[in-house]
Amino acid sequence: PLCVGVCFSGDLPRHLVHGVIPIQISVSIAEEYSSFTTPVIESLALDGYPHSESSRSENVCAQPSLPCNWHVEIPILFLLLPSNFNHMNSHHWSQLSEQIQHWLVTIPSDSQHWTWGRDAFWLAFVGACPDFPGGSWLRWDMRIPLEGQFIEQWVE
Repeated sequence: PLCVGVCFSGDLPRHLVHGVIPIQISVSIAEEYSSFTTPVIESLALDGYPHSESSRSENVCAQPSLPCNWHVEIPILFLLLPSNFNHMNSHHWSQLSEQIQHWLVTIPSDSQHWTWGRDAFWLAFVGACPDFPGGSWLRWDMRIPLEGQFIEQWVE
């Protein structure tokens, strides 16, 4: 799917900060494609979970949401570890690194969770592939850079 985000930048006057500010967003698709897809408008609620407001391409009154995701609590789907997680089992680390990777590439890279999520990914990745960067190792999504204090010290 094609996902488009809208963010409003700027400084609101103090008296408007906690008010409801109405916005209007129009989304349409060319008629020749309307049999294949329908635009869906979602707003991000304070709990970080998207809520569908409509699947119509007509005017929609969306619920107010925070302007950008970095102010919203993003659910961390890979915590708590299962009770049978064995830190000595590289397969368990591999499963965890896959879960973290999937989560990490779906959150905004400018969110408050990105940096520590990247570091958690590399920790789990090395748990799965302790010989990294030598030996054989799993492929990872290249949107996750080989950066961060832990992994940079590991590969020295």
